[in-house]
Amino acid sequence: MKKALVLLLCAGLITAQTRRIDKGTVVVVYDGDTVKVEFDSGSERRIRLIGIDSPEISNSPQKLQLEALLAKRFTFHHLFRKRVELTYDRELEDKYGRLLAYVRTEGRFFNEFILKEGFARVFLKFPFAMKDKFIQAEQEAREQGRGFWQEKPYRLVSYQEAGNHTGKLMRVGFVCARMRKSGNFLYISPRTEDFAGLIPKEYLSFFGDIQRIDGKAIEVFGFLEEYKGQPQIMLFFPSQLELVKN
Repeated sequence: MKKALVLLLCAGLITAQTRRIDKGTVVVVYDGDTVKVEFDSGSERRIRLIGIDSPEISNSPQKLQLEALLAKRFTFHHLFRKRVELTYDRELEDKYGRLLAYVRTEGRFFNEFILKEGFARVFLKFPFAMKDKFIQAEQEAREQGRGFWQEKPYRLVSYQEAGNHTGKLMRVGFVCARMRKSGNFLYISPRTEDFAGLIPKEYLSFFGDIQRIDGKAIEVFGFLEEYKGQPQIMLFFPSQLELVKN
């Protein structure tokens, strides 16, 4: 936290609001760069992360929609239900009434971390104190091929190995032995159910006759996350699922 204040001081941007620190818990993740925080005071506000940009989920070509959804999964994986500290820059709110903040959790600024991992780009439309540091973080992700900057095809692992690679974009291979609906998802898994591909019900129609994969060797691609100790990948579009050719 002291390091951030030093950066602001050097930039001549220390004001009453940049010295302000708020604490709370992330209760909603809207997309890769927007969340809702419940403050310790009990109030809630939408938070737009300063200096980063991820694609819009709606009104975009499918490729960009998929990137937006993967960025959302990344942010959900790292921030949902996490305790955070918020610090601010020169502008406290945007024109939509969202707080503009640097979000700190687990000893790091998430704004910078998502750039380093390649799931967002630097947003340069408006000036902010940590701009140079964020540009460097995005450049590092590009040079090291992280996140959206990876070369395709993405790395393939077996479902038994999946738990060792959470937090990354991965392909996971398995034989589809089980399909079941539970809540708002269709679960696709191997016989042991050590891993699952989840299709949200609102995206299920995109996959056509999903029964065609029953008993077949498949690969699923996406953001590898964990829920209650089990690795899983959310599937939104058919491009994330492939039958393995013999």
